[in-house]
Amino acid sequence: MADPKRPATPPYRNVDTAPFVYFDVVPSFGVMQGTVQIELAARTLSPAGKDVAIELVACGRLRCSPMAAQALRDAIDKSLKMLAQPQPQSAPAVGSATIQ
Repeated sequence: MADPKRPATPPYRNVDTAPFVYFDVVPSFGVMQGTVQIELAARTLSPAGKDVAIELVACGRLRCSPMAAQALRDAIDKSLKMLAQPQPQSAPAVGSATIQ
């Protein structure tokens, strides 16, 4: 039975155009007027003569409510716990969706 005090969660809709964000570091974070702000950066390699130039470039900026930040932290914590446990290679990880 649904909790009458808690609003119903809107349905989740998958969108094929949602971007994948890969990052290597979180160079800065903070809050402004109650909004959590997190900057993401990725390491890049560029040819520089006989050497390689290494640089960190911004690749994403997260802005969210404190409640959304908590949900993100919980998901990351649970993912790291899953990573710590050996998973069979043929089975999808618990909590992941199977693509058909």
